[in-house]
Amino acid sequence: MGRMRDIAVVGGGGGAVCLLDALSQTSGPPTAVTVFEPSDRLWRGRPYQRDADCILVNLPSRAMSVSAGDRGHFDRWLSRGHRRQTAETADADAFNAAAFPPRALFGDYLETVAHHSVVRLRERGWRVRLVRERVVQAAPRAGGATLTTERGARHPADRVVLCMGAGTPHDGFRLHGPEPGFIPDPYPVSKALAGIDAHDTVAVLGTGLTAADVVLSLHAGGHRGPVFLLSRHGVLPAVRQRPIAHTMRHFTPDHFHALSRQGEVGFTDVVQVLRDELASAGQHPAELETEFALLHEDPARRLRRQLDLVDSQSLGLRILQHTLPVAVDVWPLMPHRDRTELLRHHYRAIHSLCCPMPPTTAARLLAMSDSGQLRILGGLHDVSRTHQGFIAVTDSRQVHADTVVNATSVAPHRVPAAAAPLVDSLITASVASVHPHGGLRVARETSQFIVNGRTQECFYALGDVTFGSLFITAAMPVIVKLAQEISREVTRP
Repeated sequence: MGRMRDIAVVGGGGGAVCLLDALSQTSGPPTAVTVFEPSDRLWRGRPYQRDADCILVNLPSRAMSVSAGDRGHFDRWLSRGHRRQTAETADADAFNAAAFPPRALFGDYLETVAHHSVVRLRERGWRVRLVRERVVQAAPRAGGATLTTERGARHPADRVVLCMGAGTPHDGFRLHGPEPGFIPDPYPVSKALAGIDAHDTVAVLGTGLTAADVVLSLHAGGHRGPVFLLSRHGVLPAVRQRPIAHTMRHFTPDHFHALSRQGEVGFTDVVQVLRDELASAGQHPAELETEFALLHEDPARRLRRQLDLVDSQSLGLRILQHTLPVAVDVWPLMPHRDRTELLRHHYRAIHSLCCPMPPTTAARLLAMSDSGQLRILGGLHDVSRTHQGFIAVTDSRQVHADTVVNATSVAPHRVPAAAAPLVDSLITASVASVHPHGGLRVARETSQFIVNGRTQECFYALGDVTFGSLFITAAMPVIVKLAQEISREVTRP
């Protein structure tokens, strides 16, 4: 019998859980798996760590299964007594809040899936090992690589999969320092926000999903002072509508691959296929055109309008959101110039409309806005410290704040600071290369690294570090799909 193949998984968050589950469903010979994770958030990662129950998942539970081909996996886990009813989900009848459980509860689910996956693998003769150290270097060797941890330990591997999550928010205004009052990372909110006085004026940098989490947490904690959401554009995530089943007829990977055989798939081609999808469902594109046109309307007015559409029977927005998993296949088929144009002019709108917030979150934000406690402002261009706190300058006004919380979205192309030495070593060794749009170059079909147009047999990546090569990198259905594909590749004879 030959030597067991050894797969190294760098990172032990949600992506690693999806990969372990997928590996446990393969039928190949026994293999060794070594997972490297130094943090205290094993299997949960940064998004799903133990935290306040008011922080909810942003997809309905039926879309959060981490088991490929089993969409009901998470819901069944919840039904076995794991569902928690809290004050934040008490209004379930109004906006289907029960479909959006706390993110910490989803972290419990990830831990359960990881445990069961390891048990299944070991029952089949696999060797599974956990190393609680950070990998800081990887050097290629014949048929594989040698990984070096921060303590100097060396680990040989035949296949290496980077499963590093996103980093922390970027301190774009250089506010971090010895003086108090600036919170550089809001997670976990139960600890990060605990020291804020209930009467403080709080400026939250960002208007995305993380910023919404901060506001919900302040609200749940009884904060009574003014809260400002501030960003350059002042665009909130859209409000998720109640799910309606829809089977895609035109916007499918097979359709786009057929188009690509006739030449490049341009942005106008993608828009036309979307129009065809809408038409086949009896929908007019006017709904989507309206949402794109009203992206910058007054944030409170936009919240109110979209909350009124939660039970709308129109499918336009829902169909647009259904395109996300397919976007993984479409993006590499588009010419570079069109991808650049989309990122420059349409990314913010697509991200807002395709990654919406739960309606209960939107309702709470709107109630705080209506009461005058919450203000949402765009045009932010400077934040600085003063001798009495902070001053934020927008196009319309100056905001004086006691506390500033950095809730800006983590740039999907930014390598987490803790992972930079490892990524730098891969680039120096010429087994990884940087994509012009950010992240590392990977092949869509295999998630293998690409250098000078050639795939690197032993190296793979999953998650935010692949942005640029891929368009959607963090949505759970996409992670599950890619993890299944990677599992087939790394176990291939």
